[in-house]
Amino acid sequence: MGLLRASEVARSIFDVDYARLWAEGKRAVIFDLDNTLGERRTSTLRPEVRALLENLSARGFSIGVLTNRRWRSVEELTAQLGPAIPVVRMAHKPSRKGYATLLGRLGVSAAEAVMIGDRTLTDVVGANRCRIHSIRVSGFSA
Repeated sequence: MGLLRASEVARSIFDVDYARLWAEGKRAVIFDLDNTLGERRTSTLRPEVRALLENLSARGFSIGVLTNRRWRSVEELTAQLGPAIPVVRMAHKPSRKGYATLLGRLGVSAAEAVMIGDRTLTDVVGANRCRIHSIRVSGFSA
């Protein structure tokens, strides 16, 4: 039962208290893609999402994206994110492998990371299995 319970819940990525997370020692934010950073199957990031990611980076957070999507469907989004934000695609969440790969690319431990996503059985369970602070969002809303 504990694996299914998120560490916390927020309405959207815009409602997360990132200042508190930083104060608690979190240094990396891992985002799910579909229904978290944008609508399901989106190919572009809205300006307010890009602004949030830029703001988090300016605060000192490392940012990464972990998605179960295939490469072709994330190419355009990856280009919009730029090389500073690593993307692990086809992560097979809730498998630990994608999380471990992204933590390595971000250069942080699980204790320093936060996973934000909308799905309990992939995002929350995967993060909890890796002992990453999990935040379940209701979905994307701008």
